[in-house]
Amino acid sequence: MRQIELPFEGPFSASDSPSLWTPREIWVRLTPQMMPYFAEGRRIDYKGGSRIDFADMAKYLSAFSNTPEGGVLVFGANSHGHPTGCNLLSVDVQNRIESCHTQLCPEARPEFRRIEVSVEGKPDFCIAVYVPCIGRLVETNKQESYIRYGDTIHKMSDEERQDFRSTRHELSFEFLHAPYEFPSEFDSEIVKDFCDGFRTRERRDNWSDQEILRDRFLLAEHGGKLKPTNAFVLLAALNPRKSIPGCRVRIQRFGAEQEGSGDTYAPLRDRFFEGNVVSIIRSASQELDELVYDVTWLNSDGKFETTPEYPKWAWFEALVNACVHRSYSFAGTDVTVKLFPNRMEIESPGGFVPPVNEMNLYHTRASRNPHLMDAMRYLGYVQMAREGTRRIRESMAKYRLPEPVFKQEALHGVVVKVTLFNDYLTRKRASDRDVAVYFGVEVWKLLQDYEITIAAHAYRNKVIHVSDASRLTGRTWATSKKDLDRLVRKGVLEFVSGTYTRDSKAHYRLVERTASASHSGAPK
Repeated sequence: MRQIELPFEGPFSASDSPSLWTPREIWVRLTPQMMPYFAEGRRIDYKGGSRIDFADMAKYLSAFSNTPEGGVLVFGANSHGHPTGCNLLSVDVQNRIESCHTQLCPEARPEFRRIEVSVEGKPDFCIAVYVPCIGRLVETNKQESYIRYGDTIHKMSDEERQDFRSTRHELSFEFLHAPYEFPSEFDSEIVKDFCDGFRTRERRDNWSDQEILRDRFLLAEHGGKLKPTNAFVLLAALNPRKSIPGCRVRIQRFGAEQEGSGDTYAPLRDRFFEGNVVSIIRSASQELDELVYDVTWLNSDGKFETTPEYPKWAWFEALVNACVHRSYSFAGTDVTVKLFPNRMEIESPGGFVPPVNEMNLYHTRASRNPHLMDAMRYLGYVQMAREGTRRIRESMAKYRLPEPVFKQEALHGVVVKVTLFNDYLTRKRASDRDVAVYFGVEVWKLLQDYEITIAAHAYRNKVIHVSDASRLTGRTWATSKKDLDRLVRKGVLEFVSGTYTRDSKAHYRLVERTASASHSGAPK
């Protein structure tokens, strides 16, 4: 078996790589030689041993208790893992390290061990603290909650705390009673379709609509009356945003590969879609059908091929997953879909639902809103949680596109982002079929990626200036001038001069092509 070379005693096999150890494995096996290898990150953090900040320690106890697999806190080392020792600490302080959690973070369950080290040739020790994940929200004595992201701890907002509790089923957002009247404030067609779907699939022909809604936890008794739950509101209410402001989707299309900011922030399309989850998915899907281009590209056989930028199943499943599995406790944030020339990003508020993470999402199942997901299944929108991610990956593979990227981010609140890449550069994609047909295969083969961008602009606008080419390609004015002159030599453009250098009237225009040349190798 292949052995891994590491700067401390081993050797370790590939299946026992320290980079894959859990925090507990690190804590059990940690030695002074290993400490510099384990850089500060999600699994471990180092603190000096000359002075202990117990309020700070309480934050770490909360953070690691709320982080999947927990974490290790080592006292008596610098940030690079080099031992500095704890000999200077009094016995009282050493004892308090091991007992302070009972007052400062009562629900934490830390474990302690001492590691013998040498500091400047003298014997010393570090105190290693393993803090396991508890599986429920752990707060400090100040009613504050933290979680670990990378090498930092993050203080949770009230929304994040509620979302955390709901994902651990401490408090089910779906079960909360909602201020709506049934049936007057609900979409009768969606309710009928759901109930008919349930009766058909479960062979409950004699069940009434009310019995089905109660059985699926969409109606619940409250104060002697049947009241809608949040799950039912999300599924079929006429105006869910009355009580759940985050129930909407924002779709944007950008002309550049970055959003920009200030004066450079100018989306080509920016629309919001509101209503219940079913109606949002329907209307947002229609919008994406229009915004996803049919693009033509030259395949490996030297022929034009026309396909959508992304397979519909990929973006549709990503949209459904985002709406069904998002955290609706994050009231002020929306599901967002952003289209750029080279990619589509779908952001869903709330993090991965444990035990799901970026590494196991194709094989592990969990749901933040299980009753909403169950109801959507009877309407034919979802199968099981992990099936959606698999279908996204398989759809992209059929189009020979890069594998989707799933990532949890915490830049502006915690979100799960799905990124679909359209392989814009390596496939030399055009933005529409007519452009490729006009130039034909033989010309297309000779063009570089940036030249295709310039030629496509000239085709649509009849003329192009140097400044246009510079803006489109991101290259300098001088380089863009050379690019355009090169296209003149290739017979794609012709130059119309002005009266002086950089004359605003000087431009390039498309060379007229014959019908036979234009249709050579046209896509079918």
